[in-house]
Order: sequence, then C-alpha cells, then structure tokens
Amino acid sequence: MHKPLFPFPRIWLKRIGLSIAVLCLVIIAMSIGYFIGFNQLEGELSREREQTKQLIEEIKLITSIDEGPATRADLKASEQEKEIQRLKQELQTILDQERPAGALKPQHEYAPKDSKALPPPSYTRPKVPEGSEAKLVIIIDDVSYERDVKSIRSTGLPLVMSFLPPSPRHPKSAELARGESGYMVHLPLEAEHFDDEEPATMRSETTEEEMAKRIANLKQLYPNVRYINNHTGSKFTADAEAMERLIRVMKKEGITFVDSRTTPKTKVPAASFKNGVRYIGRDVFLDHQSGVANVKKQIREAVAKAKRHGSAVA
Repeated sequence: MHKPLFPFPRIWLKRIGLSIAVLCLVIIAMSIGYFIGFNQLEGELSREREQTKQLIEEIKLITSIDEGPATRADLKASEQEKEIQRLKQELQTILDQERPAGALKPQHEYAPKDSKALPPPSYTRPKVPEGSEAKLVIIIDDVSYERDVKSIRSTGLPLVMSFLPPSPRHPKSAELARGESGYMVHLPLEAEHFDDEEPATMRSETTEEEMAKRIANLKQLYPNVRYINNHTGSKFTADAEAMERLIRVMKKEGITFVDSRTTPKTKVPAASFKNGVRYIGRDVFLDHQSGVANVKKQIREAVAKAKRHGSAVA
C-alpha cells in the first residue's frame, strides 16, 4: 500500500493554489489601479498647474490694464500740480512787483504819493453846551484777516471794525464779519493816485444800476451792515454826480455813508443833504503818523472834539 506524496489531501492543494492565484490577481489589479490612478492624478495636477499658470497670466494682464491708466493719470496730475505751483509763483512775483515796497502806510487813504501829507480837514460843526453828553466812535479800517479781528478784540474796547469786501487777497473777510455783532464795510472807491487798489473798486463813471448791484451784493455778504465808509476814494468822493448816485442807492438799502474824508474836495456833505440823509464824516485820523505817542495824541484830540461837538469819529 503506497503513502500519499503530501500530507494534505489534493482538495487543499487546489484551494491553496486558487487562493494564491486570487491574491496575485488582486495584487496585479491594485498595481494597475495605482498606475492608472497615478496617471489620472498626474494629469489632473498637470491641468491644474496649467490653469494656475493661465490665471497668473490673466492677473498680470488685468493688473497692467488697471495700473496703466492710473499711472498715467497720476503722472498727469503730478504735472498739473507742478504747473499750478509754477503759475502761483509767477502770480506772486507779479503781485510783489506791482505792490509798493514795504507795508502800506495810513497815508494811502488820502495821499499815497506824499508820506508826510496831513489828513484833509474834518467837517466844520457847531459846538454843544459845555458838559453835554459826548460820544466817540473809533473805526478800524482795512480789517481783512483773522489776525486783524483777534488783535482788535484783544483790546477789550468797543472798536468798530470796517471790513474790506472779499477778494483773492482776503477771501474770508465777509465770513469774519458775521462773527461780530456790529461792523461796517470799507468800500473801495476810486482814488486820484493809488497803485495798489482793491479789486472791484467802484469808479466815478459807474452807473447807478451797477452801483445798485454792487451794494445789493454787499448786503448779501454782510447781512447786518448799516454803515459803509470809503476806502481811498479821493477821486470818487470829489465827484458830485457819482456821490449822488451812490447815496441814492444806499438810502434805498437803508445804509448810511460815512465819509472818510480822504480829500478836501469831498462832495459827500452836499450829496447827503440833497438826498435828505444825515451826513457823518471822519473827524480825526488816528495813525496818519506812526508811533504810539502820535496815536495817543490823536485819541486825545478825538475826545476833545467829541466833547466840543457832542460826537466825533476817529
């Protein structure tokens, strides 16, 4: 009797062989799947890399499109700013050349060509009984800037500020006046000899219609204005017809003209009487000569005139 070659029955050998075959098929399948998946993944990664590259190129293109005009606009704005600065410097140079050397002296109101000229005389008025009540009004002309207002306020005195109308030199003068309870307007009128006149200076040939527009505009700028005095004006105030036209216009607007008396030939008294309005004129110039001592002397003179005539305007 022969013994079998293997200790296991044949059926087990078949099963083991089948299992090995199945295992090999699984390993082969996994390997194929791995390689197929890897290739697919590599393809997807490659496509993503390509898409990313395209996206980067598109971003660069968009950036160049957006930045190009902006850069050109910035460059243009920079060039315009340089041109504006250049024009400002040229304008300032022209103004400096046209302005008189040094600061304007008080004589510019009545005698710009003669620094030693005395102010024109005040208006002759009757005396009042001794001991009568006296009133003194002190007007500070040419108020134009915030520093002027602060300086005047710092005195603590009831000084009357007379504001120059707004101009490129002092654009905020009307705005400053609105902060004051009482003020005047220092109206630029034509002078005989003056090289640094204000813009929109009213001239002797100005028509009544033009005057009316000018005064109406000033009332809009200075809503509470009740008094206007003249800035320079030696030619205008010496012209009877021009003054009559101006007094008529101001009377309609409820505004009183205060004569700065920048010329001894002033026709303001006659024009005022002709139109039935009260005449008010300057009695004393406080600073026609420089120096604190002179100003004190002029104030004493103004007080004396106020006592003598019942009132005075300095």
